[in-house]
Amino acid sequence: MSLRVLLVEDNIDIAENISDYLCIHGHIVDFAYDGLMAIELVAQQGYDIIIMDIMMPKLDGLSTIKRLREQALLDIPIIVLTAKDTLEDKLTGFDSGADDYVVKPFAMQELHARMTSLIRRHQKSYQHILHVQGITLDQQQQRAEIDNTSLKLNPTTFKIMWLLTLQFPNVVTKQHLQHSLWADELPDNDILRSHMYNLRKALAACSKDISIVSHHGRGYQLCIQRETA
Repeated sequence: MSLRVLLVEDNIDIAENISDYLCIHGHIVDFAYDGLMAIELVAQQGYDIIIMDIMMPKLDGLSTIKRLREQALLDIPIIVLTAKDTLEDKLTGFDSGADDYVVKPFAMQELHARMTSLIRRHQKSYQHILHVQGITLDQQQQRAEIDNTSLKLNPTTFKIMWLLTLQFPNVVTKQHLQHSLWADELPDNDILRSHMYNLRKALAACSKDISIVSHHGRGYQLCIQRETA
């Protein structure tokens, strides 16, 4: 299982050691050296998991986690990695929105095991049906409906619709869509645009209230404009 990991750590030696170990095990690792950089990267890229130090310049780890959770990026598991080892520290970390807590010093094998275990739990608990303002998506059955009318989608356009609906009303970056669809084996640049065209065409045939808005340089957003009496 190859994961795209965001490592947020201001100690370069620790960051390089973790990155080297994870890359050997087939994972892709991006670095952020402070919380503000982490928030910027999360907005631009799609990550499977975040490893977050607490004591960092500009914006500490706990404040960074709180901001990420407030931005509705709730589907990204976060592991706190820190030397702060009291019970109170751990409880504060979990209250801030962390999913797991690893105390320095630690064994790389343990960190890796916690990562894969957290991902497995996250995937098992992941919701299979979405209901958003008349939209119903069933991931297991690959079925899409708008106001009980079938929305005809192929597997790729279904996944795009799922990602946009999951993050509604937020903008989903092009990079996040590409990584979710194809990981790092990106096809031709126009492929995503073609799938987006097909999805828009299917939506237009099913509903006049639901569309996809392009935000230049940012990404795509599901737009729902229901008429009110």
